[in-house]
Amino acid sequence: MPDKTIAQQINIEASKKNIPLSVFIELTHRCNLRCYYCYQKEFKLTKELSLHDWKRIIKELAEMGSLYITLSGGEPLLREDFIGIVSTARYHNFAVSIISNGMLVNESIVRELKNLGIMDVGISLHAASEGLHDRLAHGPGSFKRALYAIRLLVKAGIKVLIKHSVSNTNFGEYNKLQKLADAEGCAFECDSTILPLHKGEISPYALNHEQHFTFLKDMEVGSIVSCVSNKEDPVTLHCDAGRSLCGIMPDGEVYPCIILPISMGNISKKSFKEIWYGKKSTAFREQELRLEETCRKCEKNLLCSRCHAVAFLETKKWTGKSESLCERTAAMVELAQSGNA
Repeated sequence: MPDKTIAQQINIEASKKNIPLSVFIELTHRCNLRCYYCYQKEFKLTKELSLHDWKRIIKELAEMGSLYITLSGGEPLLREDFIGIVSTARYHNFAVSIISNGMLVNESIVRELKNLGIMDVGISLHAASEGLHDRLAHGPGSFKRALYAIRLLVKAGIKVLIKHSVSNTNFGEYNKLQKLADAEGCAFECDSTILPLHKGEISPYALNHEQHFTFLKDMEVGSIVSCVSNKEDPVTLHCDAGRSLCGIMPDGEVYPCIILPISMGNISKKSFKEIWYGKKSTAFREQELRLEETCRKCEKNLLCSRCHAVAFLETKKWTGKSESLCERTAAMVELAQSGNA
């Protein structure tokens, strides 16, 4: 295995000391698309924190040692004060990432983002073809708008990531999108974790075993593992959520991560420091080290990409297993053992 990068080493130390290095902020639940798999559709629209609120919060995060801020939604550009929020984060020297569907990106926005020196912009694409993407986004013309946004950003010298969720509905599009990203001068990120639309169930769009195997093989994921029988300490199941990673919702609720809806407190009522080192946050971290025996003693735990949030959303218990991720882990074990990695 290669030595850890400096960034990885920093994250490990931050996690040990509970420094919220990376903060994911959902600025709004509002969106101008209705993407087929999106869990945001289940949220009720809530009162959103003001620009004044975000200025205070971002200052507090800087004082706590945070370095990275990712702004998402919903669609974050629906906020009229979006540039003001980005500007505040850059004033405090945050590395700022943005995740958008691209629908509202225009020359003026790109010029502002270029001048502010953001780190990157992620543009979501469900497919490499206009018809399929528009159908899955429930937005006629959304593919063309996303591609227009990508080209504006690339032309301005801003790093762009085409972001893609691999499901059983668009399976195989990741290969085509990789080629599209290469052609457009973008990076490409894809993941096969599909969150449930409703709590207590597996997403109907989750991959099956064969699809997981094919995807992992294509991504050459299995090549990072040479042995699947070594039972290391259960700490291998550790997640950075609630330690070096946190999420803040539009109304100020602080979560261990943006997709794990366990409230640690509301930042409109308490300071971030009070919340982060408070009783609820401490209790979460203590419980995180006592996962259920099924996971702690699983012989596949070295290959497991276990996620507290997915487990919680599928079973309403975050300390146990997720059937969909167990399926992916089984495919990874098969891949590693087959010699096809």
